[in-house]
Amino acid sequence: MALAALASLLLALIPAAQVSVVAWVVESAAGSTWTDALVPVLVLTALVGLSQVVSSAENLTGQRASLRLRSDLVRRTAATAAVLTPRRIADSRVHALVEGGRNSTFELARGPISVISALSAIVAAIALGAALLPFSALAAGLVVLALVPSLITFSWAARMQDEQFEEETRHAFRARYLLDQLIDRRTASELATLGTGPKVAAKANDAHGRATEILDRTYARLLKGELLGGVATALLLGGALIAVLNAGAGSGGLIAGVLGVIAGLQATRGAGFALGDVISVAPKIVRFRELEGLADTAPTQHVVRDVGSLEAHGLSITYPGGARPAVQDASLRAEAGEMIALVGVNGAGKTTLVSALMGIVELDSGGVGHGVVEIDGVDAGELSAAERLGRFGLVTQEFGRYEMTVRDAVALGTPRDDVADEEIWQALDAARAGDLVRRLPEGLDTMLGPQFDGVGLSGGQWQRIALARIHLRGAGIRVLDEPTSAIDAEAEQEVFAQLRETAAGHITIVVSHRAWTLRGMDRIHVLEEGRIVEAGTYEQLLAPGTRFAEIFAQQLT
Repeated sequence: MALAALASLLLALIPAAQVSVVAWVVESAAGSTWTDALVPVLVLTALVGLSQVVSSAENLTGQRASLRLRSDLVRRTAATAAVLTPRRIADSRVHALVEGGRNSTFELARGPISVISALSAIVAAIALGAALLPFSALAAGLVVLALVPSLITFSWAARMQDEQFEEETRHAFRARYLLDQLIDRRTASELATLGTGPKVAAKANDAHGRATEILDRTYARLLKGELLGGVATALLLGGALIAVLNAGAGSGGLIAGVLGVIAGLQATRGAGFALGDVISVAPKIVRFRELEGLADTAPTQHVVRDVGSLEAHGLSITYPGGARPAVQDASLRAEAGEMIALVGVNGAGKTTLVSALMGIVELDSGGVGHGVVEIDGVDAGELSAAERLGRFGLVTQEFGRYEMTVRDAVALGTPRDDVADEEIWQALDAARAGDLVRRLPEGLDTMLGPQFDGVGLSGGQWQRIALARIHLRGAGIRVLDEPTSAIDAEAEQEVFAQLRETAAGHITIVVSHRAWTLRGMDRIHVLEEGRIVEAGTYEQLLAPGTRFAEIFAQQLT
């Protein structure tokens, strides 16, 4: 970056030097022999050659500096996104900041170079003004003053772009997401089978059109501002030319003055573009710093294996804009070695209750003793997000299909970097996925997923890999939200049998829609419209007239 700054500064001073040397050439040429002008001609030639060399050096050093800075910005964006808490990730504004930060790394990386270019252009204009001063003080002042319209125009543009940032980012992200569904092999195949790809394309085009409309409206206003600024700049430089003509500085002064004004035009244009880049990227810098500030205090997560009890008192959760609470006054308790279940129809509040226990969603304020989750008798709200989540292991039916090697995909279950292969195999065997991996061409080193020419897996096989991550994690509280939805009945029995075998060291919370998986539960909680309306063992809840019996009537028969 220092080399780029030095090259840019040197390049900024060359036009002013050329103006002075041109005047020297003209004056020397008026001598008795042509040799009188030889020295200034050689100096002018050297300046022209130096300008070419320095220009190339400035461009290449600037590109290298931007490349390195962009790499650093990508790293910082990833590092920030990696430590955001689930609650922050669910915040739409935070999501917009992450998406905006990821998409603006190129422009941000060019920011320092734009600053250097802008400062150099200003230096060039001032130096040209100084070079013109001996010929016309008015022309010198007008050349420097010609920078002002560009400053005003781009300051206004930056404010306008900042106002449109969130709305444009939201629509652009929506368009990108929908296009991804048309490109990703799994979703694209499904859409092609259903013949509904055009529907998704139409929605993508609509979202992209909205983002484009915002930008187009912005550019239209910018065009008007640019035209006004350009007219003002042209008038100022035209005035500088008239001032040079009226100065009566002789032929040398006239030629040098005209050259200086023309060079001033180039410097002003360069300063305008560079300042435009600086000012337009300024809001993105503010947003990027805001994004990084979200992760300032994020501690490292440590998995806690020994948890004796989990208790919830009067939990209520209302989502923004919700007509009623998704969970209302829910209370439950579980101790180490117990397996409890949450059941209910779709939308009953099961997943929301799980999220509340983990601290992923914010609780409604309650009365004394209400709205509290306690882990081993300690208010979980007093723990940091990392401390609280370190006590949980979670598998949902929307588990991640990480297209990595088997070893890396399973090792994602823990933040530890020292996971031994033996631990990986134990976790795979516990998830009934060990035999599957042993049959793969490269075992733990086998790449999974089609995007990088890896091995394709069925939905059930992917789900077993996800279950292996939770076994490897070994957290004191295991939460399994429809953990076997993609697994066949026989394999599901094996998975639940293993969960029961290892239940002694854990609190296990299961969300399930299958009646037979609930037989071995110590306690089943039935949710209805966000409330726990029944709780008991499988046998107790089979009594006629219970809500549990109604929900599972078809399966039970």
